[in-house]
Amino acid sequence: MSSSPAEPAKAASPPITERICVKPVRYSPVRLHTDENPADHACADIRHYEADLALLNHLLQDLRALLRRAKAGELVLSPYEVRTWEEDGLRRRIVMCDPATLFEGTDVLIVGFLGNRRSTPEAQAIDEFDIDVISEFRQYPGILSYSSTERVPQQWANLVVHQEVGDRDAWRHSAVHIEAAEVLSPVVYDSVRIHNGRLRGGPIGDGRVIVEISKYWDYDSDPMWHAVRTLPGGITSAHPWPARR
Repeated sequence: MSSSPAEPAKAASPPITERICVKPVRYSPVRLHTDENPADHACADIRHYEADLALLNHLLQDLRALLRRAKAGELVLSPYEVRTWEEDGLRRRIVMCDPATLFEGTDVLIVGFLGNRRSTPEAQAIDEFDIDVISEFRQYPGILSYSSTERVPQQWANLVVHQEVGDRDAWRHSAVHIEAAEVLSPVVYDSVRIHNGRLRGGPIGDGRVIVEISKYWDYDSDPMWHAVRTLPGGITSAHPWPARR
């Protein structure tokens, strides 16, 4: 009996960046006043703060609920465990990187990410690439958790909890993060907002997210537009808005 010819080995898929043919983009930021609404850059309108803060605190509540259930003995949290579920048809996810430190109740820092994804086939590449980003967390022990939620289908928001400013600086300079931020983002998103801040008492406590610095990228602007807004003392609410500084 003759044997069937062996199937040819499948060639490994090229990196995402080769498949979508993009080049890295770098830019210097514009410095915005506290209450400045820049013309033609809706992504940086201060009216976004109310919804952004509500969403980041909602992500915080997901994390807080898991920690409190674990503290009550209802479940066990393992380092780098990924938990996924759906709520009202929208996907949710938490990567619990360091539950022991999250239980300590010490002040932590946060990074909130909100991007407006394009409705193009290339934009779907970020779902595949996100797996590489998550797998990197073991190399950066200062990252304590990573939470994600769909705001609407295919439009995600993320909340990263970490210990020191150096943690996010180290992660930001990793090869995977550089590729995501400088190469993929201009293709996947038409605009991005990133909020840096802190959480007093950690996620096990009762504090709310404090946003201290916001960064904006408008990839549809020509030339591309990048800006930074500093909020002295930080804000937990958009009402009342801080005075101009």
